[in-house]
Amino acid sequence: MGKINRAWHESHRMPKNPTLVQRMDWHIEHIKNCNCREMPDSIKKAIADKKNKMKIIFSIFIAFILCVNIHAQKQKVIFDCDFGDDIDDAFALGMLLCNQDRLDILGITTCYGRTEDRARTVLKMLYQTGQDKIPVFIGRNTSTSNERANWYADQFYWAKGFDKLKPQAQPAADFIIQSLNKYPGEVIVITVGPVMNMADVIAKDAGALKKAKKVYSMFGSFYIGYNASPTINAEWNVKADPVAAKKFVDSGADIVYAGLDVTTMIKLNKANRDLLLQRQSPLTNALMGLYTLWNAETPTLFDPAAIGMILYPDLFKTKKVAIHVDDIGNTILEEGKNPNAEIGVYVNANDFLNRLMKTYLQQNLER
Repeated sequence: MGKINRAWHESHRMPKNPTLVQRMDWHIEHIKNCNCREMPDSIKKAIADKKNKMKIIFSIFIAFILCVNIHAQKQKVIFDCDFGDDIDDAFALGMLLCNQDRLDILGITTCYGRTEDRARTVLKMLYQTGQDKIPVFIGRNTSTSNERANWYADQFYWAKGFDKLKPQAQPAADFIIQSLNKYPGEVIVITVGPVMNMADVIAKDAGALKKAKKVYSMFGSFYIGYNASPTINAEWNVKADPVAAKKFVDSGADIVYAGLDVTTMIKLNKANRDLLLQRQSPLTNALMGLYTLWNAETPTLFDPAAIGMILYPDLFKTKKVAIHVDDIGNTILEEGKNPNAEIGVYVNANDFLNRLMKTYLQQNLER
């Protein structure tokens, strides 16, 4: 070994009864300043172990930061639906569940008619796909308003007696208000049913809906009607409660409407239905079970289009216009007035269906 550096040794004596950390620190400085002897093997091993531990801690820290960033980049959404009437609500919920790498589903709310039965059906779909963490909130029950609203939809039989998950006690409108106040400018509200819950939100807190980043709504008929008719129709989500619809349109919120103009042409044909049936996954089995109970042939995927406007904006074109709702549920364009709405006017339906089918077929949601 080399010559001893006596001056360094005189000024840097090893402490009495040193800890392992003190020994390591002393030997590290000793190597730098004196070459009288090699570092003991036990100290070399302790230093190597410490470096490995620091690498592990650093790796965990980086993973945590990445996880936080990924979560922060997800778009917060609330999904308001009349699940159980038409079959498209089920396909829309399935689409949301498959895109949780991009969407943070804060909660699902049910609207119109037998809202408790709607919530039970949603909960069973969440349970079968292993998505128990997503809370479900019941909207105001309007089943006494008329015979149609009190209809026990055939799809409800799919979840009759299901009790493995329970809805939240908090009313849907209160949950929506709380979320928008907690995350102002961050939450997208997606509505795919009659807008009673939105009207209740407005009645309880007139400014809450304006705090949404945006509202995407399957709502209205602006230039074309059902089945691409050149004559507009009173679209169901408006017609079911024109009073609530008027409040919604006049709320001042930033609303993008996925009306019949970009939804009525999106049809799930037999070839695609067969693919979903043959996929045999918890999600596709749920969708096809509900489809069978729906008791019709070719679904029009109105509701998934509203979500598509968020996930696939390149497939849609929109236009800013002024609109109002009349007493029977028509959405009327008002030429020459300042815009209060953004409406979908074009969709690439083929590409939309191709992407949607790929989403359903390549997912592996399960318990």
